[in-house]
Amino acid sequence: MSRPSGFTLVEIVVVLLLMSILGVALLGRSITTSNLDLNSAADKVRNQLRFAQAEAMKRTDTVWGVKSSGSEYWMFRDTNPDNAANQVRVPGGDYPGAINRINENDLGATLVEDFTVFFDRIGKPYSAYTNPSTNVPLLSTLPITVQAKGGTETRTITITPETGLIR
Repeated sequence: MSRPSGFTLVEIVVVLLLMSILGVALLGRSITTSNLDLNSAADKVRNQLRFAQAEAMKRTDTVWGVKSSGSEYWMFRDTNPDNAANQVRVPGGDYPGAINRINENDLGATLVEDFTVFFDRIGKPYSAYTNPSTNVPLLSTLPITVQAKGGTETRTITITPETGLIR
């Protein structure tokens, strides 16, 4: 009696099992904890920017924003980000010793460039804001680069002018 051509069920299961084992081994080597840490830090900054924008839209009496200077950044309300009385607790900023400012040790990454962004009552971003008649709207996309601490890999967060879309 001749056997029909093709693979048996056992052969197919063995091949799939071997391919699964190889796939898991290769995937485990390609994802490192530094990549996960960098993605986490970028997501944290992005969400804190969105929080400042949401607060500005909920509390229509003043602008809100985020400022980065040196190795730290902070959230503020009103037009003077450097005034300590205007600085507010950053969500997720419950690190030991951190009150209103988050530094690169707390974040686990570095913000490459300094920036200041204000959001008005409709969520529109500004690069400078003194009062509603003399403010400077964001004229081009604002890139915020987050770099792995002690590494070269980066993630970029962008704020779009007019709409304030944060990606």
